[in-house]
Amino acid sequence: MTIPRTYLLPLTGRCLVAFALLGSVAVAQKVDFRGGFDVVVKPVATGEERQAQPDLWIFELEFKSLRMIEVDITDARTGTKRSELLYYLVYKAINREIDRKQEEEDVRPVNDLGENPPANYFIPEITLVTTDNGKRTVVKDSIIPEAQAIISRRERLRLLNSVEAAQPTPPTVPLDEEDPAAFYGVAIFRGVPADTDFFTLFLSGFSNGYKLVKGPISYDDLKQLGNEKKLLVSDQVWNGVLDQQWRAAAQVGDLLRPNKFPPDGAADQQWYYTVTNDRVDDAVIVWRKTLTQDFWRPGDVFDQNEREIRMKTQPLWIYRPDDARSPKEASVETASAKP
Repeated sequence: MTIPRTYLLPLTGRCLVAFALLGSVAVAQKVDFRGGFDVVVKPVATGEERQAQPDLWIFELEFKSLRMIEVDITDARTGTKRSELLYYLVYKAINREIDRKQEEEDVRPVNDLGENPPANYFIPEITLVTTDNGKRTVVKDSIIPEAQAIISRRERLRLLNSVEAAQPTPPTVPLDEEDPAAFYGVAIFRGVPADTDFFTLFLSGFSNGYKLVKGPISYDDLKQLGNEKKLLVSDQVWNGVLDQQWRAAAQVGDLLRPNKFPPDGAADQQWYYTVTNDRVDDAVIVWRKTLTQDFWRPGDVFDQNEREIRMKTQPLWIYRPDDARSPKEASVETASAKP
């Protein structure tokens, strides 16, 4: 298996196995609240991420809470107009430098993942997933010019849809630069179930971060790989717990250190591990760095109003698989844990 050439192209949209959906890095987020936009998420990466991927970039994102608007939309087949209630997200994206520790700047990074796929194009993809009573509905971002024009007037911004926003990855700007180059985008969602109370946004394409992942397997099987020299010191492992980070195999329990003890609860957890490019096979799945944000709406199907929408958690960067070997339509997709 080789890494897909569509490295930064949108995710396939296929349903993912429930547990694997939560592939994480639960990095403490740098979140600000300031004028016009409810949340500002700074680019954040762990030392392992920076060392494994020296060309890593992560956009700074500012976004408002989800909003609603009722728009008359023309039916392409009949030419008639029909009123629809749409959800939409307005965001601002800046390719700002990643905050690096001083000691890291003097160390030549080692890319443990091998040759990186081409990473010179930015293509955003934003998906809304409802999660009510075990029922899962995936709502893709829609390109609706009529609605886009009305939303732009309402927000008093020139907003780009996801196709218009696609572009060569812009140069990074310094951390301390004020009023840097940025673009404003909008994602529009039609057909959101009227009775939904809980939903999550997945914002993909705003980073080229990725991992080549195998699993899930048991801790004993993971340790056996270490005994057989099939798990390397530089490989990263994760126990499937959302609020815990991927860690170097050499730092985890007795995986590669016989005189240590397994982590607490290791036997009851499902484990994942990364491989280098030269060890890729058909069992490997590419996981992408994705920003998630949870919302809830304490209303009902009548008189829906955007003022009912509330942010449930702080935004969270996770790693999320974009390929599935055993898709399950009933799987629940969520990332509700706080960083």
